[in-house]
Amino acid sequence: MRWFKEFFHRLQLSIFLSSCKGCGEPLVFSDEARVCVCRECRATITLNRDPQCRICGRIMDNDYDRCGECILNPPPFRKHVSYSRYQGLMKDLILLYKYSGVEKLKNLFVDYYIELVNDVINEDFDGIVPVPPDKSRKREFGPILEAAKILCQRLGIKLLSGYLVKVKETPPQAGLSKAKRIRNLDGAFKLKNPQEIKGKKVLLIDDVYTTGTTVTKCAQLLSKHAADVAAITLARS
Repeated sequence: MRWFKEFFHRLQLSIFLSSCKGCGEPLVFSDEARVCVCRECRATITLNRDPQCRICGRIMDNDYDRCGECILNPPPFRKHVSYSRYQGLMKDLILLYKYSGVEKLKNLFVDYYIELVNDVINEDFDGIVPVPPDKSRKREFGPILEAAKILCQRLGIKLLSGYLVKVKETPPQAGLSKAKRIRNLDGAFKLKNPQEIKGKKVLLIDDVYTTGTTVTKCAQLLSKHAADVAAITLARS
């Protein structure tokens, strides 16, 4: 009967055209096809509600509301939160979106960003600033920018794109220590037309928060002119 199951599976794929990026099963419902993930797999990714530092979002194992790092060296952003941990299916989906061009996943990630904005941060913003990519990395689309466009449409917020730009090519940050990440990104970003964000309350968005170096470098530039900077990411490693 194994051959029949395989035949039936292929028949389903031919009818429904797309399969779940998590388990490979055919996507039957429209809400599944919209995000490229079936309901069962999507249910495995949930908002992280572990005790966290109220500033950087670091997972805490004590009763303090701030971590030692934020007490000793307050970051240039007022608040950062991630949707979940960078592991399992969430990690796989982020990598597929960024490096394999599975563009429909942006709809799933926008759902997560919106949940963070509405249910966790619960504030209004004047504009959203996406962390810019390296111009040298040839992709048909900018993953964070494309998600930011939809996020702005759904929230009715202005997209502040093109002001924060990356002016220095840097090697990938993955696997580097915090010190090396900081050196990598020294002078890597520039803020164009800073008067456009002067006095504004802005939301910075990125995909993964590891040491916080990228978000911190971008927030440093923004906070010199913006009235307030908060940040959200999809996952924290």
